[in-house]
Amino acid sequence: MYHLRHAALGGWASALATAAVLLSLAGCGGGPKLYPVHGKVTWDDGAEARELAGGLVICESVDGKVGARGDIEKDGSFQLSTYKPGDGLLPGKHRVAVVEYSPREPPPPPKIDRAFSSVEGSGLEINVEKATDDVILKVRRAPARR
Repeated sequence: MYHLRHAALGGWASALATAAVLLSLAGCGGGPKLYPVHGKVTWDDGAEARELAGGLVICESVDGKVGARGDIEKDGSFQLSTYKPGDGLLPGKHRVAVVEYSPREPPPPPKIDRAFSSVEGSGLEINVEKATDDVILKVRRAPARR
């Protein structure tokens, strides 16, 4: 009798283990669909924001659950990544910040208006769809210091 009971439990445990493995395999590559997003940061006059090279474009989904980032290149271009380099963004609306970088101490005067350094205050958004074209993020220069 013990052998039959043990065999029945063993079969159930084996089926459960097999189901768990199959479910985990189904999850591989079956995560949320991301869409490639790339673009340029420009000044509000349309000029490439080359001065911001080395800075970051930071995105946050409107629900605040998922973030992404992209390095600003020498020509002002960027490519956004959520989980791995260049994988893109989830579909939907994302708030955007543009952050400049300066390795110098003390930092030099800012080149970009500080309003653009937060996703809440920048006023920049990206709406990601299947066919999201190149994104242009227009930013203002920092006010002149007196």
